[in-house]
Amino acid sequence: MSKKTKIDPRIKRTNKYLRNALVELLKEKDVTSITIQEITEKAELTRGTFYLHYHDKQDFLMQSMNEVLEELIEKVKPRQNDEYSSELEEKDESVSFLKLFEFIYDHADYFKVMLSDRGLPQFRSHMTEIVKRRVYGELISSIGEAEDGLDIPKDILISYITSAHIGVICSWLESDMKFSPAFMADKLTRLTLLGPIRVAGLENKIKLPY
Repeated sequence: MSKKTKIDPRIKRTNKYLRNALVELLKEKDVTSITIQEITEKAELTRGTFYLHYHDKQDFLMQSMNEVLEELIEKVKPRQNDEYSSELEEKDESVSFLKLFEFIYDHADYFKVMLSDRGLPQFRSHMTEIVKRRVYGELISSIGEAEDGLDIPKDILISYITSAHIGVICSWLESDMKFSPAFMADKLTRLTLLGPIRVAGLENKIKLPY
């Protein structure tokens, strides 16, 4: 397997400055109305520096999004050649979810604006796909294996789980992350595996609409 090309630290630093500038601007205005000039001025970089790395604003937006989501994938995927880590992840089903919340916590400003109405429309769908494949990969595989005995079509079930969790992540960010990543990972894992009515202790306390 070939190793990933190592990125020059200066390029990484420049990308970070530009991305941080975008986040600050997205707190004030919609992504479609932000100009390259505004991004470079906020980052205290020249337009020439910007064009050394990106063709145009759309190229910058897409590359920035992909960089963050690639970092997220690296964060949540199981570590290779680490026996202790593998044993721990087998015992604790919420480990990948915990890594997900920890990463979002560390990049809260970016995720908050990108998942809002001001961010890129593609970001939510890309992130949903990552949560589905990387965080719930094993769960979805299990659903596929048991598909013949499901009372609900697999596609509906998977859509329900991932969409609900993206919604919860958005609410968590909007509340300024009043609960810890560990708390969120634990509760959403329980909600996924046991169901919201049961986890909330409402089985005998509410009237179901049927």
